[in-house]
Amino acid sequence: MTGPTGAPERAAPSVLLISGLYPSAADHVFGAFVAKQHEALERLGVPHRLVVNTRSKPGPVSGLWKYASLTARTLAAATRRDFDVVLGHFLYPTAWLASLAARIGGVPYVVVAHGTDVSSVQRPGPLARACLAATRRAACVVAVSRSMEGRVREELAVPATVRTEVINMGVDRRVFGPVADARRLMGLARGLKVALFAGNLIPRKAPDVLLEAFARCRANGTCDRLLIAGEGPLRASLERRASEPDLAGAVAFTGALPSDRLAVAMTAADVFVLPSRAEPLGVVLLEAMACGTPCVASRVGGIPEIVDTPSNGRLVDPDDSQSLADAMEEVLAAGRHSFVDACLATSARSDLDVNTARVVEVLARAAGGEGSAT
Repeated sequence: MTGPTGAPERAAPSVLLISGLYPSAADHVFGAFVAKQHEALERLGVPHRLVVNTRSKPGPVSGLWKYASLTARTLAAATRRDFDVVLGHFLYPTAWLASLAARIGGVPYVVVAHGTDVSSVQRPGPLARACLAATRRAACVVAVSRSMEGRVREELAVPATVRTEVINMGVDRRVFGPVADARRLMGLARGLKVALFAGNLIPRKAPDVLLEAFARCRANGTCDRLLIAGEGPLRASLERRASEPDLAGAVAFTGALPSDRLAVAMTAADVFVLPSRAEPLGVVLLEAMACGTPCVASRVGGIPEIVDTPSNGRLVDPDDSQSLADAMEEVLAAGRHSFVDACLATSARSDLDVNTARVVEVLARAAGGEGSAT
């Protein structure tokens, strides 16, 4: 009997999972993908305990409180010594915490590099240095894309003796899939051409570039409505731009949507657009594809690993509103139906439970003393 990678199945280890981000009632998108992995671990019957930070409020005082709390709870969990391996999500500050828990428990540890944390551990300061050193000593570093794996090797100088694996967080196809009667549920007329963006309204995601691209599409009569699902510091300026004559009445801001409602919006859209200036992978693209919706996205980070022109969408250079508009028009002209099969196939290759099982295999290998690269 074999596991998801084709290797022989082995007993699932007991896992201490530490994460610097985890959702709460106040912020359901803060590290939501870690919560999804927790749910998958439960479905797979993997014994594990969570030590997580749910406080998303920024600022030095908040940061000090949440890191102190996370450290104290990690120490308390580690002293129980009832786990076989430690899994740390995000290199900063979790790589150091994972190494600390592993040392107390006398077990190996695995860390997951998600994106901005690769930059964070290169900052000055003792905590960043400790996290960088811990990353270089891990049994394995899991990267969410091949692009991220390259950064881990090159920027962080992770030695060749440390194994790296590329496993994205996966898409929950129990939630994200085609939704019947999605247009009616979203209050959208059947004949409208609809574009959707979902993500934090921050400069890195470049929703401002999308507004300019949509304005071009609307002027050409190729796209009628833009839905923006998300919250963030740019919302007020985006709303001001959306109120100008060329966009008035055509842009709807929905706020951050829960996963089930986002799946409805994704199914209702003719194209999903992610114009990010940087992106480690873009799981939201896989979620849109799981709903059968083609994607237009920037040619940055790990995005080209999942958006395949022309089968499931288009790639464009970042910060180019004209190219973004042209790509949106191409997809809209071809019609959503032209991309559905390829989109569903792409998302199926990154199924949440399958990818979580791959992570469990990495953890089992590390617990068995096979963490180092050969």
